[in-house]
Amino acid sequence: MREMASKNPIFNKLFNDAMACTTQTIMQAVLVAYKEGFRFIGLLVDVGGVTGGVITEIVKANPHIRGINFDLPHVVATSPAYPGVGHVSGSMFESIPAADAAFLKNVLHDWGDEECVKILKNCKKAIPKNRGKLIIVDVVLQPAIR
Repeated sequence: MREMASKNPIFNKLFNDAMACTTQTIMQAVLVAYKEGFRFIGLLVDVGGVTGGVITEIVKANPHIRGINFDLPHVVATSPAYPGVGHVSGSMFESIPAADAAFLKNVLHDWGDEECVKILKNCKKAIPKNRGKLIIVDVVLQPAIR
């Protein structure tokens, strides 16, 4: 699907719009439940942030935070400007921009163990050693009952 989005601008827009739709409900709950968790973050990078909708909602609710929307070049190229949010293109498998905290929403469930380890190691490199945060919002599936 990622390859198709990178080659087809119409599909890319449709995919990005669908991701933005599902984000609204989830982020309302996250912003309420994790309000204190954002308190001491000055710079937050949203890894795989698509067009920046999630990081924008976080920055709106926490104006002390500066946000980085980080995603692939073809995704960031279509990202609108938001106050307090910068867009950076790159690959989470190569490196992630430095920040006080890294935020991953619906990223890890798309990848196998090896890829997840690579992403998480790059997050670890991007955040401060003793005070950095890694915030993960993702699907947790229960094992099938037999």
